[in-house]
Amino acid sequence: MTTIYKINDKSSESENVLCFSFSEKINKQIDDWQVALDKMVFDEQMKTGSFHGRFPIGDTQQIRLQKMHEKGIIRPYYGATSVNACTYSLQVILPTCIVGVEHEVANERASFEDTVEILQVDASVIVRNQKKGFIVTEKEYLALQEWKNWNAKDEFTSRYIYKFSPSSIGLAITVIDTQTKEQVDISDYSDW
Repeated sequence: MTTIYKINDKSSESENVLCFSFSEKINKQIDDWQVALDKMVFDEQMKTGSFHGRFPIGDTQQIRLQKMHEKGIIRPYYGATSVNACTYSLQVILPTCIVGVEHEVANERASFEDTVEILQVDASVIVRNQKKGFIVTEKEYLALQEWKNWNAKDEFTSRYIYKFSPSSIGLAITVIDTQTKEQVDISDYSDW
């Protein structure tokens, strides 16, 4: 079950307001899908020095990839700031949610359906779960509340799609309003 944790104590000193935590089952499905695509990119980078002409690797980097390959490690090069090439999305359609994944380099998409629970919790619960999911900070949540298309009563309905793009320097967060097709970037770039 995918869980959305929302802090219930406004007076808390916590800077985290929301935590989107995918279930173990969804994480496994995403990992399996992503590993297959990473292998495809990695193999082509090893063979040609790039992936469809993108993310070229030099001789030194190719030697490093070869050594990883010999150890059974598949870790393609996605640029200096990319941890991986995926963007994750979540849309709540109670009692389920749709978890989407887009591999931006391979230009592939997958979606997975899961049950969802939405819990009002103390700050300590979000802190315990922050490594298992995507966090929306108080500053990011305030930016969302200021958006002209934001309606708090629709926060966890099919109206909004939450997109998360992790990189090695931070997490970009975009929220899409499915009624207007408009989107807002609520990322806190001051922490990057």
